[in-house]
Amino acid sequence: MSDDGFSLIEVLVAMALALVLILGTAELVSLSIWARQKGDRASAAAQILAGRLESLKAMAFEGGGLQAGTDTAATWHGPSRTSFLEEWTVEEAGDGLKRVRISVRPAGSRGTPSVVSLFISTDLGFMP
Repeated sequence: MSDDGFSLIEVLVAMALALVLILGTAELVSLSIWARQKGDRASAAAQILAGRLESLKAMAFEGGGLQAGTDTAATWHGPSRTSFLEEWTVEEAGDGLKRVRISVRPAGSRGTPSVVSLFISTDLGFMP
C-alpha cells in the first residue's frame, strides 16, 4: 500500500462530518427565514393598528365613524406582501366616553390577532 492519499474510511468520515454541518446550517437558515417572516407580519400588523387608531381618533365623536357597532376591512400591506383582516368595535363606555377595540391578523390565519383598545373622550380633547 502507498501512503500518498486518503483511505476510503477517511473519505467517508469526512463526507459524513460535512453532511452534518451542512444540514445544521440549512436548519438554521430555514428557522431564521421563518422568524423574519413572522416578525415582518407582526410589524405590519402594528403599523395597520396605528393607522386605524389615528383614523378613528380623527373622526367626529358624534359622527358616523364612531357609532356603536362592529366594522371589518381587508387591508393589503405591500412590504410584508400579506393581506390582513381588521375588525374594530365601538362601544359606549359612559357619558362622553367611547371604547374602541381593534384587532388585526393575517387573512386566513387562525393565530392570535394583534389587539389594542382605545378610549376616546370628549373631555380629553379628542375631537377634530
